[in-house]
Amino acid sequence: SCSVHGTALKCSYQVALRIAQKKQPYTLGEDSILPSATDMCKTMYGNDIDINKLKTVPLSDTTIARRIDEMASDVRVQLIEKLRLADAFALQLDESTDVSKDTQLLAFVRFVDQNEMQEEFLFPERTTSAEIFKVIDAFFRENYISWAKCVALCTDGARAMAGLKSGLISLVAKDMSAELSDVMDSVVKVVNIVKKSALQTRLFSNLCAAEGEEHTRLLYHSEVRWLSRGTVLARVLELRTSFREFLLLQKRTELAALFSDNVWITKLAYLADIFAKLNKLCSSMQGRNTHAFQLFDRMEGFVKKIRKWKERVGEGIFSMFPSVDELGDSAVLSPPADNAADGARLAVTEEDQLIELSTDSTYRNIYETKPLTQFWISCQKDFPQLAAKAMMSLLSFATTYLCESGFSSLTYLKNKYRSRLQPEADMTLCLTTSIRPRLDKLCATHQGQTSH
Repeated sequence: SCSVHGTALKCSYQVALRIAQKKQPYTLGEDSILPSATDMCKTMYGNDIDINKLKTVPLSDTTIARRIDEMASDVRVQLIEKLRLADAFALQLDESTDVSKDTQLLAFVRFVDQNEMQEEFLFPERTTSAEIFKVIDAFFRENYISWAKCVALCTDGARAMAGLKSGLISLVAKDMSAELSDVMDSVVKVVNIVKKSALQTRLFSNLCAAEGEEHTRLLYHSEVRWLSRGTVLARVLELRTSFREFLLLQKRTELAALFSDNVWITKLAYLADIFAKLNKLCSSMQGRNTHAFQLFDRMEGFVKKIRKWKERVGEGIFSMFPSVDELGDSAVLSPPADNAADGARLAVTEEDQLIELSTDSTYRNIYETKPLTQFWISCQKDFPQLAAKAMMSLLSFATTYLCESGFSSLTYLKNKYRSRLQPEADMTLCLTTSIRPRLDKLCATHQGQTSH
């Protein structure tokens, strides 16, 4: 059994947990809860109990703050362990500005744990729009969580979160196939060499004119101008002969050799074509008077096009990629990597599993009586491939509701009276639903003596 001091210590954690969950000031324990508990015990039990025992419970504001930090840390440790064991997870992200004008990024995660779909608060971080991806990536690296397990991202659609190059989804998607990424890196390097100085630019323009090239000016590609990529890639492809000559004059033979490599040129052509299509899609989604249904329809139409293009590439047809088709060397181009966007197509084994599943009366009963997520989780043992594909879709968040609710909690916690509060620990405890701090374990790390 616990000693008196050990029991008082556990009570201290319990009170701190309630204070955090109710988003109250740390002074509440000593100023209100302890006196109220003393009054109630005196009224109900009189002299039958030792009221002084209550006074051994450490409830000062600094103690409560420390207890909240310790419990939040324990909850985060448990969540990280669960995420490492999960086969996949989805993220919901949003950013807002608090009362101190700090930009706060909130992240929630959805995953399957012990045959239950869980939605948990992952972290709050202070950041700038440009640093959002770095913050999340650092969190994943520090906690040994793989991006490969992240099957979906849900953001609010704000410019800083999604859409253009500064958007999180663009930054995550930057992890394109290594071969195409290398081509893009080389193009950026070459363009920067040309634009390094006014003299270099003028020399290149003169060389293009001598070669009879129609366009002598090169658009400058920077890591910030996402929409310029398609135009820059197309221009580099068009001026490839002039680039090769210019790089040879600059004694950059390694880069010059790329413009004589048919495989590399074909990949460059593919990038120019696909970015041109992406730019057209992005441009159609900008401007006034657009609503979610319009954007969804355009995205859905583009995804369907990608699926059809992939089929055609598999059949050796490249007419939808005019630059690649014009080169006539498209055999070197592999089909785009299979991705979640292609999840609607079933493999032969998955089709067979679907037939078996649809005729199984036991699973039909589960389907009719259980939530959809529970149904597919129950299918994992007998129909693993089919269930895995279904779960990839079900894991995705549909809205940023949790983040919006989280910001309401943040506003309540970090108000004008508590503007200096660091809210990370409090938010972890008040927004986490299925993971409880392990109080006995935390108590064991202390010696059980009271302290203020």
